[in-house]
Amino acid sequence: MPDDRWVALHVFYASDANPIIVEAVRPLVAQLREEQLISGWFFIKYWMEGPHVRVRFKPSSPELREEVTQRATGALEEFLRRRPALYDTDIDGLSDLYKRMYLAEYGEDSWNERYGDGEMPFRPNNSVVLMPYEPEHDRYGGPGGLEIAEWHFEHSSDMVATLLATSNTHVRPVLLGLATQLSLMTAYTFLPTDDAVRQFFQRYRTFWETSYQEPSDDYHGSFDKSFDRTRDTLAPRIERIRAITGAAGDAGAGLSNIEQRWLTHCAELRQRVLDAAARGDLVFPSRQGDGRAAIDDPEALATVLLSSYIHMTNNRLGVAILDEIYLSYLVERALASESELMETA
Repeated sequence: MPDDRWVALHVFYASDANPIIVEAVRPLVAQLREEQLISGWFFIKYWMEGPHVRVRFKPSSPELREEVTQRATGALEEFLRRRPALYDTDIDGLSDLYKRMYLAEYGEDSWNERYGDGEMPFRPNNSVVLMPYEPEHDRYGGPGGLEIAEWHFEHSSDMVATLLATSNTHVRPVLLGLATQLSLMTAYTFLPTDDAVRQFFQRYRTFWETSYQEPSDDYHGSFDKSFDRTRDTLAPRIERIRAITGAAGDAGAGLSNIEQRWLTHCAELRQRVLDAAARGDLVFPSRQGDGRAAIDDPEALATVLLSSYIHMTNNRLGVAILDEIYLSYLVERALASESELMETA
């Protein structure tokens, strides 16, 4: 069911979406916050009906909805006039791919309900569309879990917007390095051991490989070669992240501003999740399909929620699913290698 407390704008843009965030959304959010017009916001990048950015604003009160909508729409349309995407989406070439992606994520029944026997329509390029915001209650644990998730989404969006504005994320090694760093800091905050982190990334990789039917088995050989080249730099990086996790409040830990900010947020996120679970506020569809059940086991919660938290931050950065598979494979190999070394020592 749509949540009308939010203003949801979809910006269809067949080009690099990062300038939308840096040049239009980031200054807009700063203005709306300064004028106390919004109490929350976040964005994601998406593909359905054409590549686009979904930007969501929560007006501070229902009376401000129209003003927030007009201000946000105006700022986004001004960006599109100034910097339009010059090439349109290859609709004919992508139609089959988009259908496969839809079926993988939502299933055939949903496709039939939405599109029937037809094809997925593509929205006009360089357009802003006001759309309903439909929260994913099942994915995040019901209303209590969604409240935590939306709070996290805002922090994640702020962090990524800062990184897009201040880092060379257009350089692939920089982008993948940042994704690895943020993902590992999040995972080590929630999970207690190297083995738990390794198993998490193994499951994470397998999920994406099977869900989206990426031919990743064909890539594992090249992944192994890449691991051999990066092992000497990746292992110390993981060791450092393991060491600094939990040191966010230690001024002498030598953390960068980004590390301090993200680790502090992740620690609070974990505590909010555990507190909500202890109250019985996190409920998920039961595996038997007969209603919902609360989950309060920390490791089970990490398995359910951590994947979505990490994936959506990577989505905001612009990391492709195949890149997530690749990075997960490298982390998995690195931690497995460390475990093997310890066993033989």
